[in-house]
Amino acid sequence: MKNKIVILLLVMVVSGIFAFAGFSDAKLVFEDKRLDINSAERDDFSFPAIAEGEAYIISGPFAELEEKNTVYGIPVGKKSTYYYLVSNTDYETFSDIIMSDTDNIFGEMTWYIASVSDEDLVEKFDSAALKMDRWMQNYSNLVSLFEKSGYDDELDAQKVENLLDQLPDETIKISGFLKSQSSDSDYEKYRDDFLASADFDSSDIGELLIKAEGEGSKTGTIEVIIFFAASAVFLISFILLIVSLIKKAKKKKSEELW
Repeated sequence: MKNKIVILLLVMVVSGIFAFAGFSDAKLVFEDKRLDINSAERDDFSFPAIAEGEAYIISGPFAELEEKNTVYGIPVGKKSTYYYLVSNTDYETFSDIIMSDTDNIFGEMTWYIASVSDEDLVEKFDSAALKMDRWMQNYSNLVSLFEKSGYDDELDAQKVENLLDQLPDETIKISGFLKSQSSDSDYEKYRDDFLASADFDSSDIGELLIKAEGEGSKTGTIEVIIFFAASAVFLISFILLIVSLIKKAKKKKSEELW
């Protein structure tokens, strides 16, 4: 009987931890608190939500960290996580910004960070980032050419239009929970150095990052299942513990009477 009570107590503690830790994510699902990435502004990436939408202009990864793979704080192995700088500005709007001849192209766009661990999704992010990086290099070379050779309004505008025709149009559908950025010193250094290379700093991006899940996965389903399962185990073990304690008390009282 004593061993049974100890086991039930342990089960209650573990299931209680899972239920408590999973409540915040499950609550976002229950309340259907979702953020449309593509209509969001920078400050929208400062509040917990389920973020969903299309990733357009992708740069990076600026950091790769090997981290503990945890399930609600319980280590279950290690994983490699890659971090990307992403804009929710679509390619048509980006083209309009380029043609507007503004001096602050990137400053007119909304930027956030996506952390990706799923291998298939990492491959897609890497592919999109590489294509965009090559295009941006061509654009930088063209701007440098303008600065060296002087500017011909009609001819150079046509060169820009030709380059915009080559603009990558790859998009990746993503969803995930908005999470706090890593406080790891290496991560912060990689991030800040990367942002500085584009004349950005951390105040120019969202406070929270999107922990992007595998493409096609429905964010929140696993969290809700775990929450309800943990809550059910906690309740059942609690009831069994009460029953066991009552039986033990009755047995003790019966022995005292004899």
